[in-house]
Amino acid sequence: MNLEFTVTETITRQFGQINEIDYEFEEVTNEAVSLGVTSKKERRIRAYTANIKRDQYNQLITRAIDALSFDDFILVLRPFVMGHYDQFELEKAFDILDRDRSGFIHIEELSVFLTTINQYVTSDALRSYIRKVDINADGNLTYDEFRSLILKGIGRDIICNHL
Repeated sequence: MNLEFTVTETITRQFGQINEIDYEFEEVTNEAVSLGVTSKKERRIRAYTANIKRDQYNQLITRAIDALSFDDFILVLRPFVMGHYDQFELEKAFDILDRDRSGFIHIEELSVFLTTINQYVTSDALRSYIRKVDINADGNLTYDEFRSLILKGIGRDIICNHL
């Protein structure tokens, strides 16, 4: 299977602060499908969009407990959606998610961020995603495991709600 993706990020600022962020994500999968004796190439395209405005986000989190500020939310969201980062961005995202400063991201800390953008993500689904990168199988993410979650696109999969 050959996977290609393109992500376009558009940021709108007002008075020097980010007011809106828009992502367009396209995933193209090329896969050889066996049809008995013969095979053919199958191409699948998935497209996702996400548009988050500061005022909408702030309204959404009024019912949430311990939600991230909009500015922190977009700092974490960017590496998740883009699938790449510079070291400062990823370290900052990790620090924001590690709310108790334990040096790990616990499932509850990750859930605070992810359920804001994907309300259908359950704790069981998050555990399933985390198992893919949780080398020591403790249910928490170290910095290196978090980095792997981002690089492998698993964070984006969680947000887009597909495996």
